[in-house]
Amino acid sequence: MDRKEFLSIVGVGAAALLYQSCLTGCNPQNSLVNAPTNVDFSLDLSSPSNAALAKDGGYVYNGGVIVARVSAGNFVAVSQACTHQGSTVIYQSSAKDFYCRSHGSRFSTNGSVINGPASTPLKQYNVSLNGTSLRVYS
Repeated sequence: MDRKEFLSIVGVGAAALLYQSCLTGCNPQNSLVNAPTNVDFSLDLSSPSNAALAKDGGYVYNGGVIVARVSAGNFVAVSQACTHQGSTVIYQSSAKDFYCRSHGSRFSTNGSVINGPASTPLKQYNVSLNGTSLRVYS
């Protein structure tokens, strides 16, 4: 084998590896993205650590869950990992939706997909407000 053949084989092999990583790098449904199960926690809304929930559009993360205040007395909770590749979603009060900054997926406040690349909804959790205690549970 001469030098030209060797470089050609190495180049084709490297290109094949790069092509494969491109194809799998943006897998539309990452099977490793799992929503938390058996969720049951309470947030003290008077606590400084939950101050973001004192105003409409505020949100906090807790144990793989994002909790957002949609309007006065109206809270929603969904899994915080985007179902596309697991990036953390944020709540956008202007659009009243959850948004993944990594690839642009949008989800409604009940977790359903508005637009992809995600095609699987976020897991939604129950919320119950009792005074200043907000319970989030499966």
